[in-house]
Amino acid sequence: MSESEIIPQPPERDIDNGDRIRIRQGQRAIPDLIGHIGTIVEVFRAPLGSCMVRIDNDPDQQREWFFYRDEIVIGAV
Repeated sequence: MSESEIIPQPPERDIDNGDRIRIRQGQRAIPDLIGHIGTIVEVFRAPLGSCMVRIDNDPDQQREWFFYRDEIVIGAV
């Protein structure tokens, strides 16, 4: 399995720092980011399940993006 493949996990699983994710269409998703893969760097309690993500191959390696739970798919690579 390549590093770019994500195997979806059960939806009831809580997100955690270090989780690998794929960005999907949600109610507020940024169209240009859909399908990209990244790593969760911070999880927030409010709004529940929201998080900051660093996207793989981003030219700005320090940039973090905010996503709601419905905009990401948790996976194991």
